[in-house]
Amino acid sequence: MDVRLQVRRARRDDLDRVRALLGVVETPAPRERKRWRRLVSTLREDLYLAEREDDDTLVGLAVIVYVRGLGPPAAIVRQLHSVSDAAARALLDCARARAAARGCAQLEVQLEAGGQVGAPSGATALADALAADGWSAGPRTLIRRLSA
Repeated sequence: MDVRLQVRRARRDDLDRVRALLGVVETPAPRERKRWRRLVSTLREDLYLAEREDDDTLVGLAVIVYVRGLGPPAAIVRQLHSVSDAAARALLDCARARAAARGCAQLEVQLEAGGQVGAPSGATALADALAADGWSAGPRTLIRRLSA
């Protein structure tokens, strides 16, 4: 079965659908709604959603951050969440087009174990598929959580 997907930029009224995709059931706090409004209106980040064309079911999302430093600008897909490889690839194709349009010289994607394609092994399978498609491993990222 070939499911047609469309990718579009998120809007303010998409918060509940995104939360449902991520499996969040509680009502968002006012602070979270404010953070959402900022995310969908800033020029430093983009949030793109993948939907099935036939019924507008949300099947994935990608948060893209644009960074500048001493070198050429780069785009980083900070969060990629999808229910299928097809949705992940559609979102990454969109990210590549957006990054190129903004003059970025590089596109990076951060894959978290269990964060993509519905299962813990999904990130590994997606990483292997992307490597076969011309992506290469980049620098290792270390994370330290900060207390609020």
